[in-house]
Amino acid sequence: MEAFYSLIRHRRILFATVRDGLRSRTSGNVLGVAWLLFYPLLFLAMYAVVFVQILQVRIPGLGTLDYILVVFSGLVPFLAFSEGFGVGTSSIVSNRELLMNTLFPIELVVVRDVLIGHANMGMGMLILWGAVLYLHGFEWTHLMVPLVYGLQVLMVIGLVSITASLAVFFRDLLQAIPILILFMMMVSPIAYTADMVPDGMNGLLFVNPLAWLMALYRDCLIEGVVDLKVLGVVSGFSLAIFVIGSLFIRRLKPVFADYV
Repeated sequence: MEAFYSLIRHRRILFATVRDGLRSRTSGNVLGVAWLLFYPLLFLAMYAVVFVQILQVRIPGLGTLDYILVVFSGLVPFLAFSEGFGVGTSSIVSNRELLMNTLFPIELVVVRDVLIGHANMGMGMLILWGAVLYLHGFEWTHLMVPLVYGLQVLMVIGLVSITASLAVFFRDLLQAIPILILFMMMVSPIAYTADMVPDGMNGLLFVNPLAWLMALYRDCLIEGVVDLKVLGVVSGFSLAIFVIGSLFIRRLKPVFADYV
């Protein structure tokens, strides 16, 4: 509860730093905030060209537009994860001056970077939601999407709290993160579904939390159903890893200054 209390107690300064972070990413660009729209669309166009036109991947019973929705419902969560995970892991090492700051504790730097990464992809989620509404209409399960997105944010905060703490002592981890993100992209069902995976490879999806998240997004947005078992697994894992990550960073925080 201390971790949640800290977020609530520092919510105003956390909101202000996230807002400033988003502004700094778009200031000076010709397109400005429009990049928040173009960034997910460019990735979607790339995936659509590769998998639809070049590889000609098809899912039985789905047309081209529906398949693109399947791709987008996996791509947007992954882009949010990769940005938050990649930037957040180096957040403690990159903000040494905040180690002794009591106004903005160092653990909130991790939360800030994760929130900025997910805020960037919030526009992509709105685009996806609008496309689903246009093609298939409204389903009550669409209202579950913000909950799933919130569970994803908690999960990434917990994971990044662990990796950012370890990066203080093992700087090689910073070099390994891009490779790990690439590996996660390959084993996550972005352009395919779990039904298309061979039986011998199902274990990779079972231990991949992103696969469970993508299944939830697709069920809520496209299928119009909510698998309570999957929702329970994702909720339990997200809360558990958030608590573990919070304890991890709080226990190691007193010795960070000796290594950064």
